[in-house]
Amino acid sequence: MPDMTEKLDRFTAKILAEASEESKRAMDQAQQKRAAALRRAEDQVLREAYQYIHREVARIKGEAGRSVSRHMLENQRALSLRREEMAQETFALVRAKIAAFTRTPTYGDRLEELLKQALSHLPGAKDVQVCLRPEDSQWIPRLSKAAGGKVTFQEGDFRMGGLVARSPSLGLRVDASFDCTAQELSGHFAELFGLSLAGE
Repeated sequence: MPDMTEKLDRFTAKILAEASEESKRAMDQAQQKRAAALRRAEDQVLREAYQYIHREVARIKGEAGRSVSRHMLENQRALSLRREEMAQETFALVRAKIAAFTRTPTYGDRLEELLKQALSHLPGAKDVQVCLRPEDSQWIPRLSKAAGGKVTFQEGDFRMGGLVARSPSLGLRVDASFDCTAQELSGHFAELFGLSLAGE
């Protein structure tokens, strides 16, 4: 019987070895599956984290961009308002200086120059009408003499000074009023004095 016991022991050892080998293979496969599942889970977590980071970066950039744009608009509005205030302050000073100038004898010289220039733009006109402010009527005799008596005078609708000459027969009008000059300058004031905003 020893053979039989020996055979049985060998058979048992063989079965146990195969079972151990099968168990090891199953354990290896399970470990590989577990490692693959772990890698897939890690990859999924990384993808989700990457997408989340990109969404957050885009959101933060958008908010920052809107905030910067809002601040730029506010600053531009404030600069524009200040520029308008400066223009108004400057033109108030200009109007005051012009008003003071129109009360000096030199103003009569200027009116005479303006009349001569206006008449040069109305060559051959026989019917020149010169408009003045009511307060400039004191200069009519001097201006009439300078024009050789060829002009008539009437009240103009401007207030700062200067004159307007027109010839109905020629259909021409020369506006040499200070009001007209000030209006033309006001449109170019920001450019002339470097107050325009960058990008405008």
